[in-house]
Amino acid sequence: MSSALTTHSSPPRRAVIDLDVVRRNARILIALGEPHRVVVDLRGDAYGHGATAIAAALDGEAIDTFLVSHDAAAAAIRDAGVSIPAIRSAEQGAGDVALIGPELFGLDTIFVPDPRRLGLSPAMTLSARVLSTKKVGAGEGVSYGYVYRTAAPTTLAMVCLGYSDGIDRHACLGGRAWFAGSTHPVAGRVAMDVFMLDVGDTPVSPGDEVVVFGDEAKGYPSPLSWAANLGKTAAEVTASLGDRIVRSYS
Repeated sequence: MSSALTTHSSPPRRAVIDLDVVRRNARILIALGEPHRVVVDLRGDAYGHGATAIAAALDGEAIDTFLVSHDAAAAAIRDAGVSIPAIRSAEQGAGDVALIGPELFGLDTIFVPDPRRLGLSPAMTLSARVLSTKKVGAGEGVSYGYVYRTAAPTTLAMVCLGYSDGIDRHACLGGRAWFAGSTHPVAGRVAMDVFMLDVGDTPVSPGDEVVVFGDEAKGYPSPLSWAANLGKTAAEVTASLGDRIVRSYS
């Protein structure tokens, strides 16, 4: 197989969340917020990372409250045996509060535009399998409207993530994904269930795994760089990811 990430048992679309990274990020942010009360924002299912799993991973940290989107999320956290309380809205009149949000997952905010400068790392690695491949010549138009044309003879890999999974249709405008040790351009507009990746002359087979974004220290596009090509924050990108993407935790 061309990709070291590929296993035959892995789901076709997956987001792996590194809980050690989440805990490490939390400790950095908590230290910065002292001596305030610490409220961790887990709305939007923890910005797509899974609120219950994240709350359980952070139980025992110096956190006062979890902020969640609805009562069902609070109940799920309670039912998981988490001792830290979860509430629907920020407490008022409770003194100074340090609110930790997308930064917990190594994502950018208006207050922390460059998480790496604080030592914060991306917690999520988003990947998907190659469904099929096709060799094409130079000048071939790819996907809807042919907004992308191949510069030279190349191989196109069809990757099983699309806009129904929360991948923006315009990711082709500078978007790149990792495969077999390097990044390659998203070729053409993203379709409902798939996108095309121009892998050049890199050997590729159905079943190989493509990383859309993850920790740039591993050579992957970061969620920040992926989002920047779309004019979005990384939190918007991760919070939009759909339920077909299987979340798992390491």
